[in-house]
Amino acid sequence: MNKRLLLIMMVLSPILLAACSMASGGGPLATVYTGQSTHYYPTAFQPTFAAATRVLGQMHCVILHTESVGTSPQSGIIHARNGHMLVDVTIMPKGPQVTAVATRFGLLGSVQDDQHFHILLKAALGLG
Repeated sequence: MNKRLLLIMMVLSPILLAACSMASGGGPLATVYTGQSTHYYPTAFQPTFAAATRVLGQMHCVILHTESVGTSPQSGIIHARNGHMLVDVTIMPKGPQVTAVATRFGLLGSVQDDQHFHILLKAALGLG
């Protein structure tokens, strides 16, 4: 049984890695971590947070709640839901005019939803 599971994992791992590497194409600097991606935008925290909230609404997500992250009052996570899929958007300032936006759509992450979110966010911020 363990050999069969190992064989399945060996076969699927290149496919999963290829899917993750495709997610980082285009737009601002991006990195992908097992279904979660982080994009860096040349904007301040407040306009980025407001734009992310609007974009989630455009994507028909219901915002469940928001919470602060760490000790900084200007960083937070937006918890939302799109149908049965849970969505987390973490927004953290990285400098005076740089904000990191990390997204995860679903338990393992949805590359398609993630890309769509960041395309809409980029447009909402007037970056493209």
